[in-house]
Amino acid sequence: MHYALPPGATVFIDANIFLYKILEHWKYVQPCTEFLKDINYGKYSGVTSVFVCNEVFHRVMLAELFEKRNIEAKHAIKYLKDSPDVIKELNAARVAIENIAQIENLTIVGVEREALDVAIEFSQKYGLLATDAIHAATMKMEGLSILATNNRDFERMDWLKLWKP
Repeated sequence: MHYALPPGATVFIDANIFLYKILEHWKYVQPCTEFLKDINYGKYSGVTSVFVCNEVFHRVMLAELFEKRNIEAKHAIKYLKDSPDVIKELNAARVAIENIAQIENLTIVGVEREALDVAIEFSQKYGLLATDAIHAATMKMEGLSILATNNRDFERMDWLKLWKP
């Protein structure tokens, strides 16, 4: 369900699109980089949420930890909780969020309390996990129907149009 974006479209951007670029995914870095450049240059308008940014922040922090400290994923959170000074040494997540915030024509929206009720409804109706349900609820509340993602779970939502890298 690959959707060709018309110029001027407003697109909600899921975390995986940012992460493919930031973490230089071998297969998806190129199309995601081009897509984000198109947002920056005004071909499209982008919207994301603080919830998406939180996902990016968390995953980039863990990726940097794995790279610098060679910590196994299953031990990462406990390691960071037991070693908070290590968090102070990790900079990639902060830089990633700063770079996202600097993208022209990208709006970062908050997640409203009402989104929780809609998310619960979407989770039940479409079989979505909590985070995906919050993203969809935020989109609905923002009046958006186009989603840039590589998450197949959103294909179950008949009101969404998906752009995939």
